[in-house]
Amino acid sequence: MHIVTDRVHPDEPCYGLYEGPRAVAGKLRWLQQLFVVRGDAIAKYETDLGPAEQFARVQPLLMPSQGENSVAQLREHAEKNRHDDYWARRSEEMLAESTLVQDHLDQLERDRLEMRNRSVSGPAVTVQRFRYSQDRTRRRIKELTHGD
Repeated sequence: MHIVTDRVHPDEPCYGLYEGPRAVAGKLRWLQQLFVVRGDAIAKYETDLGPAEQFARVQPLLMPSQGENSVAQLREHAEKNRHDDYWARRSEEMLAESTLVQDHLDQLERDRLEMRNRSVSGPAVTVQRFRYSQDRTRRRIKELTHGD
């Protein structure tokens, strides 16, 4: 449970701001929450800015404060964040140049070849390492687990 206030003043000290998606009545909305002091407790002031789909390229923002910033200052930062798509563009660039999935698949293939006692020493060249027979290993495991 939390205390809710129905108004805030631009000059009053603010104790934090959250702006991002939240579920409201089963729908995803973009909310701005400001935290101010009312009496001797911190109260929340909430503004619904619209459907979260309208803010798909905006990063959620959480700004802690100990009262050194005013409501107007934190709202100004939130407004700037809403119109700044730097992080959305940066994440798209990183995804476009990422080779993580292909690197992982290549590593799995190398591991499989190593387990089968094979080495990759060049393009389209696989050679058996250590001249150790995999059939001998299978026979030895079978003898150990099943007896003669």
